[in-house]
Amino acid sequence: MLAEVIVIIASILCFFYTVLIAKFCFGWAKTKYTKGNLLNEDVCVSVLIAARNEDNNMAKIVKQLSIQSYPKNKFEILIVDDSSTDSTVDIVKRFQQENKSIDLKLISLKDNQSGKKEAIKEGIRQAKGELIITTDADCFMNITWIETIAAFYRDTNAKMIVAPVCFYEENSIFEKIQTLEFLALMSSTCGSLFFNKAIMCNGANLAYPKNIFEEVKGFEGISNTVSGDDVLLMYKVKNKYPDGIKFLKNADAIIYTKAKLSVCDFVNQRKRWASKRFPDLNSETKFVSLIVYFFNLFLLILPAVAFFNNTISLYPYSLVNVFAILFTIKSLIDFLLLFLSTSFFKKKKLLIYFLPEQIIYLFYVVLVGFLGLSRKYEWKERTINEK
Repeated sequence: MLAEVIVIIASILCFFYTVLIAKFCFGWAKTKYTKGNLLNEDVCVSVLIAARNEDNNMAKIVKQLSIQSYPKNKFEILIVDDSSTDSTVDIVKRFQQENKSIDLKLISLKDNQSGKKEAIKEGIRQAKGELIITTDADCFMNITWIETIAAFYRDTNAKMIVAPVCFYEENSIFEKIQTLEFLALMSSTCGSLFFNKAIMCNGANLAYPKNIFEEVKGFEGISNTVSGDDVLLMYKVKNKYPDGIKFLKNADAIIYTKAKLSVCDFVNQRKRWASKRFPDLNSETKFVSLIVYFFNLFLLILPAVAFFNNTISLYPYSLVNVFAILFTIKSLIDFLLLFLSTSFFKKKKLLIYFLPEQIIYLFYVVLVGFLGLSRKYEWKERTINEK
């Protein structure tokens, strides 16, 4: 009886998972954007970086932003320092002195302010631009990055722009497997937005008009959590403008960042991503999260039950055979999603690591989902314990 119940549940979950990923594949494939010429570059842009202890990255990111193709008089760079204890502030000040033609502003949070949401809120308060673009200090981008986002905003009048993020310079197998997993998230994000379902976004490459942030009252109502400056804000915009969130699928809009070097750092990052309270997620994200989590969980349960009680079987299939069938179905649809995604990001060579990634992913999803319940993680040398 136990075997039958497990197989039925796993099969139902497999069906929903396959349909879900197939929809993501379709949405990703159908989403296209070809940037036109910016004849009238009249969109004033504020690029905002919330920074804490980024002296290893700050010089590179401000240099990258200073050479953007967008007219220098049409964008500003706002670095909001969140109580850095290293030389981050000194690097920004030195760049200001050496590059007077760049509109670079350094903002320091007050003693009663801390955290990324406070940094973003203060940066937007002082921003002069019509369009806010957020990114992180440990990123780099194409020189036409701002231009591409501004053109998309002009062309679509989007209320929020979700743009692609990709890892680069992967050296270890661990980093390459991370890239595959992350690209699956990117294509799923885009694929869901094609159907007007907002489930994910990444604050490393996110844009929205300043007046929209103010209209939805910023982080009001979601300030009880340290994380969520991107996804929870997206939900608020989606509630106000159901059709207003767009994915910018264009190679010139990609933000590049590094994968985590250690398993500990990787798990801690994913714990932070998973730390949002389940009730705070919208219905689409809840559905996707439950399907993905429980399908992977039941795939692990199948061989585990077979191992501890090898007398259980379903004629003519054993539980191990059922596991192999469902895992194969999952792998085939996942491979299609990753083939489409890696083709766009020019990472198809990483598909040789697909099978190890699939096996590791089973354990990783179940583990991180469980650890995320503690809502405790490390971020920027701070221990965060979400209430």
